[in-house]
Amino acid sequence: MLHETPRYYHVTVEPAPERVGQVQRIMAAHLRYWGLQRLAGSATRGLGLLLELAVEGSAETRVEIEAWWTGQHLISAVSYEGTATAPAHGLPLRCSSQIAAMSDGWGSCVQNAQRIVWFSLRSRTGDREVLVPKRPMPTASEARLLPAAVPVPAGLGAGRAS
Repeated sequence: MLHETPRYYHVTVEPAPERVGQVQRIMAAHLRYWGLQRLAGSATRGLGLLLELAVEGSAETRVEIEAWWTGQHLISAVSYEGTATAPAHGLPLRCSSQIAAMSDGWGSCVQNAQRIVWFSLRSRTGDREVLVPKRPMPTASEARLLPAAVPVPAGLGAGRAS
């Protein structure tokens, strides 16, 4: 069995709705770079749910996103400073049911004033793919080859007398 190098990614963003899509694209790029294309869809979908939750419940400070690749599991976590009105533990039912359906495990905790929500995705056999470079687009001269000479039919010759 091959032992893969553990990987770690961390980014801090401001809690704004327009940042959700940007962070999802950044995370998808990192997962492709790590060779985890098959996990990218579920991971970015789950990360988007957690970021939306953080944007709704944050105290306007910052949101930290972390991802760990252990060689078998991808663990994604979002931590933010929660508001005093939010429940100490637990997620809204809509969010928790969607995270539970798409992940292999999830959880949340509160440490000091920071709320941390995480989920994990297990790598199945063959999930890791090697990135294959795409063939470059042809140049303009290669793409537009001049047509070959078209033969003229016998009855339409130029030197024909009437």
